[in-house]
Amino acid sequence: MGEGANASRTGVLIALALLLVMTSAVSMANAQNIEETEGPGINWDLPDSHMLYLKGTEEQPFLDRNWTTNTGQPLGKAEFTRTSSSLNPNLIDIQSAPLAESFRFGGNITVRLFASLDSTNDGCRLTNVLPGAAGAETSFSVTLSLGSNVVLDNVQTNSLPMEESYLSAHEFTVQASDVNVSLSSGDLISLQVDVQHDCLQQGVLWWGTYDATSGIIFDGEVIDPQLDYSIDSNRMVRVEFTPISPWGPGDFDGQVLEIVGPLDWDEMVHGFGKEDQRMEHFEAPHGTRTGEANRTIFTWSSEKPLIPGRYMIDACFTVTDQDPGELCDAVGVLRFEVPEDSKPMLASMWAAVVVPLGIIAWIGASMREAMLPIQTYAILLLLAITALGPAMYLPDIDSNAPREEGAAPSFALLSHDGELVKLSDLISGHDAVVAGLFRTGSPNAIRQFDDFRGAQIISDSDIAFIQIATGEGIQSVDLDTYSLTLNETWPLLMDEADAAVGKSFPSGATDAVIVIDSAGFVTDWQPGTMSALEIDEAVSSASRGSGNHPLSLFSIIVGTALLPMVVLAMPRDRNPKEPDELLFPGAGSFMTAVAAAIGFGIWALPVALMAAFGFGAFWIWIELLLALIMVYHGLSVLLRGRIPEVEHLVTVAYLRLPDGLRAWRDRASFAEDAYLGLWLAWLLWLRNPALIPQGVGAVARSDLLGIPLSVLAMLAFLVAAGVIVNLARFIALAPGKLSRVFGWLSAGIRPRAWGLATAILGAWVALALLVGPILGSM
Repeated sequence: MGEGANASRTGVLIALALLLVMTSAVSMANAQNIEETEGPGINWDLPDSHMLYLKGTEEQPFLDRNWTTNTGQPLGKAEFTRTSSSLNPNLIDIQSAPLAESFRFGGNITVRLFASLDSTNDGCRLTNVLPGAAGAETSFSVTLSLGSNVVLDNVQTNSLPMEESYLSAHEFTVQASDVNVSLSSGDLISLQVDVQHDCLQQGVLWWGTYDATSGIIFDGEVIDPQLDYSIDSNRMVRVEFTPISPWGPGDFDGQVLEIVGPLDWDEMVHGFGKEDQRMEHFEAPHGTRTGEANRTIFTWSSEKPLIPGRYMIDACFTVTDQDPGELCDAVGVLRFEVPEDSKPMLASMWAAVVVPLGIIAWIGASMREAMLPIQTYAILLLLAITALGPAMYLPDIDSNAPREEGAAPSFALLSHDGELVKLSDLISGHDAVVAGLFRTGSPNAIRQFDDFRGAQIISDSDIAFIQIATGEGIQSVDLDTYSLTLNETWPLLMDEADAAVGKSFPSGATDAVIVIDSAGFVTDWQPGTMSALEIDEAVSSASRGSGNHPLSLFSIIVGTALLPMVVLAMPRDRNPKEPDELLFPGAGSFMTAVAAAIGFGIWALPVALMAAFGFGAFWIWIELLLALIMVYHGLSVLLRGRIPEVEHLVTVAYLRLPDGLRAWRDRASFAEDAYLGLWLAWLLWLRNPALIPQGVGAVARSDLLGIPLSVLAMLAFLVAAGVIVNLARFIALAPGKLSRVFGWLSAGIRPRAWGLATAILGAWVALALLVGPILGSM
């Protein structure tokens, strides 16, 4: 009894061990399969059987790829009798249309024929007792050639006695195994069918119905579709499908493609993905282009950028020879990854480190010469912290990086018909220029064309439209096909060989629509294309300053960009001074506003005038000059405590004030408010470089009312600057006596510390402009 139990236990343990080993082996195999499918790549599920169908009439039969869907009486037939099969056994002798593609076939080929009697008499099923008497069988002899390769040479099918009616037609087949042939473009597929019919009843070879699919079956690889993708600098995905088939691109008569993600690699299977993960859905191609070997390539482009992550293109294609009841005959799953944006040479976050550290290092160096009150160092440290705000809005320093907010690159490009087109000529006399950038063969070229035509219809503005083919290696021949569609509706320009113009736009050298105002500044842009309504709204906004108006200053002060103004606005006098004579209410705020407007105008007026006089073509150089002037202003205040040019203008303005105001407020206080207005202008330029050029300059160039409106806008900007400086003063005075003590103790050192910060900020902008758009356009 014990031995039996032990034996049973041993058997169970052995069985469990074997099961564990088998499970481990299966797990290892599955793990290997997962590893093989992980990462970018493509998986195809293609039909393993293809067919050429016998079509047409008895007088004009032909071979065709389209599946027969007719379920009624067969569309074609070839009749034969015992006599005709003896005298003229040939029923079919046809050739296919020339092949559109070369291909190599390896596999089996079957010729399948459906036939029956055209009689209600089943006499053919009687036993053939005497040779030549009634009751004989039927068979077919098949000769099949693929190009110059004969794969079946008068080979006989199965032989059987037939019954009546096409509804129960008999299947006759003959097969060629292990075929290995190469065919070239233009080769023909030839089929010859002879009949041997020894029955007295008439027979019929049928074709053209769902259940009588006479023809040639290829068991093996025949089609070779190609699916590819590309990701542009804006993370827009372009999908390309090359329908490679021996019978041409028409062999693929339908497709549905979806971009699905983000997903994990092991989730990328056909039909997988939640509804919110289906980012794009494509059916009819957005466009076509010509690829290698003069092949037609269907193209699609996503409408919006994808966030970084892993995606799949889930593609479903229908093939003409497959069962139309199936939704997908060929399935392709293309796995790809949208990478994170490339890191710049020096990100702006480093400026947020350099500026405060520069001030702190300067404080440390000054402590070696003489110690200041601890309150002074506290204020300087606070100023260093508030400098983080404007430093956060500095541009990255990167090679070939375009200026995100500024003027459009000045260009003179050849059109497709050889004419030289300049941006300055396009801007002249128009409210705006709308430029459509596209890469060769991109479907967005047609989409932009449709949107531009729509904008021409609905917009009341005078818009100059252009399209620019960008990307490296652009040639005129690449645009011949699209130029026929465009038909000189607007200029079709070709970017330079290195795509310098495209790279200078904020979008980069890829598909995008750029809206340029009458002063030459980019007011709006979108990757891919832009709808007609959006174009009309962007152009209308451009004539009004593109949203850059005096009220914009008050929206900016809510952020961190102007925090240094509060520290700089701390009072320099320990005790407030009362006026000796009675002045009008708000006299102090009035003087502060006037001085701040003067300081703000020292910067803003020249900038507005240059934009109004059409200096947009040289704006990148003007901005470089502004950055260098900013460095000069900062160093001048750091080293000398003043800026000579500002001091001169302040003196002239101060002497024009009423005697009562000058008796109450000394020149130094007036100059301090003027410097606050100047620092405000520089901080606003760092935050929004196009604020004054578009808010004043573009308005001046818009229409007949532009000049008076721009003058009013400039005055409103000056008033707004005065109000903001007064607000900064009010906030700085909020702590009361504490604010006055701290301000008095740091009165001489605060402007110098801010001068250092200003010089660093200006040097950063100058370096970013020089390394990025300036060197990138050379």
